[in-house]
Amino acid sequence: AEGVILTAGGAPRHEPVARAIRAAGLRLIVRLDSDGCKSPRVGFRRFLAWQNSYYHDQGRRFPWLLALAKTLTFRWFKAAHDTGMCAHLGNAEWITIESPGAAALLRTLLVKLARADLASRVQVVPHPVPAHFQFDPAVAKRRQLLAAGRWDSHFKDTPKLVRVLGEVLAREPDCSAVVAGSRDDLVRAGLARLPRSVFERVRVLGYVPHGTLRPLLQESQIVLCTSRSESFHLVAAQGLGCGCSVVGPAALPSFVHFASSDSGTVAPDRSDAALVAATRAELAAWSAGRRSPAAISAVWRARLTARAVAGELMRLAGERAGRGLP
Repeated sequence: AEGVILTAGGAPRHEPVARAIRAAGLRLIVRLDSDGCKSPRVGFRRFLAWQNSYYHDQGRRFPWLLALAKTLTFRWFKAAHDTGMCAHLGNAEWITIESPGAAALLRTLLVKLARADLASRVQVVPHPVPAHFQFDPAVAKRRQLLAAGRWDSHFKDTPKLVRVLGEVLAREPDCSAVVAGSRDDLVRAGLARLPRSVFERVRVLGYVPHGTLRPLLQESQIVLCTSRSESFHLVAAQGLGCGCSVVGPAALPSFVHFASSDSGTVAPDRSDAALVAATRAELAAWSAGRRSPAAISAVWRARLTARAVAGELMRLAGERAGRGLP
């Protein structure tokens, strides 16, 4: 091997791995898989909320207390996390993260930590999407929303998804929705409380293999995300490849990026009202002819296919960042 692409999140506990790679004389690119909020120094509440969801998903008791304790510790003591993270990142020639907004937040943090040298190594490289996620002109786009995820995850905020779908479908009688993902019983339980005229327009499919997800994306207009946090959101990226547009909150940096090419609408916050308004605005954009599935697919496939992402990583691997590295 000439080099390694290490996906270890910049975690201090994995710094010895990064150091060993460099000691072996190999090139190293560190991938972060992050929304950029790696420390409470650049977003105390955001970091706290992420930790709370993490502990919820771990099934821990008193998740807010655990999250608060960790967040305060990381904020007060650099050595608790940020110093070790910088040591990990210091082994890398390039540091990649998944969206421009995430990259900006990470660079801000690194500058605050007096590591402008590391900030200069940060590059945007998205997660790769298989090439078969593409627009098919033979498949008519339906006035349909699609949401997918692990619905028992606190990060996904299943109750909010159900409320937003219920309100949108109640106001848009010709619109339908598809919900895919594990623990579909939680989605069904929420939908059962909605009016029958709304409930009947939602297909809840449970876990769906990626091969089955592609035709659903090809026939849908919009991928909807109501998550509390996402480092990227692969289903949205796959949807863009299939000519869908996206709707999600502005707090998710990847969705600000995904919507940037006449390819979606972001809600200014995560309130139900804001997400409903953004979804209805995006439906109106489709009805008015302001969305071209062929154009959306062409733009985003050029950026997101596995070949495009691999090409960008190989380009970086062919360049030396320098910055005093051995």
